Amino acid sequence: MDFNGTYLYLKDKMGKPGKDEMLEGSVITVMLKLAWPLMISSFLMTLYNLVDTIWLGRLPGDEATYSVGAMGMSWSIVFLMMGLGMGFGVAALALISQHTGARMFEEANRDAGQMYMLSILFSLFVGVIGYFATPYILDFLTGSGEEAAELAYYGTQYLQIIFLGLPFMFMFFSFSFILRGWGDTITPMLITAVSVSVNIFLDPILIFGFGPIPKMGIQGAAIATVATRGMGAMIGLYLLFKGNLGIRLKLSYMVPDLSKIKKLVAIGLPASLGREGSAFGFVLIWYFINRLPNQEVAAAAYGAGNRILNITFLVMGGLAMAMSTMVGQSLGADMKERAEEVAKKGLTLLFGLMGIIAITLFIFRNILIAFIIPGAPDVIAEGGNFLMIFALAMPFFGVFRGITGILEGSGHTVQQMILSISRLWALRIPLAYVFAFVLGWYSSGIWFGMALSNVIGSGLALLTYSTGRWKKKVIDKKPRKI
Repeated sequence: MDFNGTYLYLKDKMGKPGKDEMLEGSVITVMLKLAWPLMISSFLMTLYNLVDTIWLGRLPGDEATYSVGAMGMSWSIVFLMMGLGMGFGVAALALISQHTGARMFEEANRDAGQMYMLSILFSLFVGVIGYFATPYILDFLTGSGEEAAELAYYGTQYLQIIFLGLPFMFMFFSFSFILRGWGDTITPMLITAVSVSVNIFLDPILIFGFGPIPKMGIQGAAIATVATRGMGAMIGLYLLFKGNLGIRLKLSYMVPDLSKIKKLVAIGLPASLGREGSAFGFVLIWYFINRLPNQEVAAAAYGAGNRILNITFLVMGGLAMAMSTMVGQSLGADMKERAEEVAKKGLTLLFGLMGIIAITLFIFRNILIAFIIPGAPDVIAEGGNFLMIFALAMPFFGVFRGITGILEGSGHTVQQMILSISRLWALRIPLAYVFAFVLGWYSSGIWFGMALSNVIGSGLALLTYSTGRWKKKVIDKKPRKI
């Protein structure tokens, strides 16, 4: 069986929901059909960094601690840069899902082309700036002192390589958002599985060296990540141009279309600002951590703990992303009651599942940290403390993420932006600072401020949801004349 035949066979067997089922089938059944590939995709994407962290944690001596901390800090910066462009993905998801629900398939194809064009140009711009700005950014974040200098040194080695590969990451995220809007969550999962498998194979070879390949340490982890994500991006682009996915890409669709660009920017800019504000808030959390008395231990604990949290968030993220697709297609088809049903059932499911995960995380917190970075009892204790405090607020964070998913699918990204920025800047940053440095709780204060911001943020999100403004669709009622 050829490549295309194998791919189509696997996708058919995995139960992708049909177009009629998306709008008429059982809400929970369709949601789970969409969500489980997204959950696995999120888990596989997390494996990129998790596998890096596990192998880097097995480097000798302090190299392990500095490498793990530096990589965690570096990804907070990458997410800051990517937040600028990810808003276009949210805009594409809203437009493609609503055009699909309205059966305006040609418009959905053109949305995809414009999304790719913008993401490629933007990622090249951000990647070049990020590469040259890396030393200055890390010097600012890490502060002064020998430990800070070591973190900055390892972080620069890793981050500059990641920035060089940023266009590949943007291209694959574009591909994933486009397919999500169309209602296909299986294809990105399959491609991610292939690229992650290759990354798992490459990581130890490049980090520790093998035969003629020298030991590259943290640089090897970065090279493996960029190479395999680039492979995934190229496979996705090939499938879109081949036309096997329902939605099809043509070079003519990538020629700048002013009306499409305006719509993508109008929806995407607030989403970008919201993600950017959130991402910069996480960078500032690192700024706080690097000024704690136990800077080295807290940085490694936070880096390892985040890797674990990212795995647990795969359930939350998968369901929230499935909700965004279902809400978008329901609104596009003028089925507001269907959209309301999706929202209510999805939020209830999210709260319950995240509660179960939180209890599990609370019980096994130290064991999980020890698996990530063994042989460092101080890091294990601090990482367990971080997970224990954060777990208390996880069900509320599930509600917050679900509502932002609803706003993504409906295209009401201004509301999403306000919620995202408020959670970080009006709540998390002030709370973390007060508890850590004013009250003198130090690292525990930062963890507690993070948890409390999720609880209060979920209340603000529920107030936004209750207004019902998200139920107005953002696409034109009739297709444009080309």
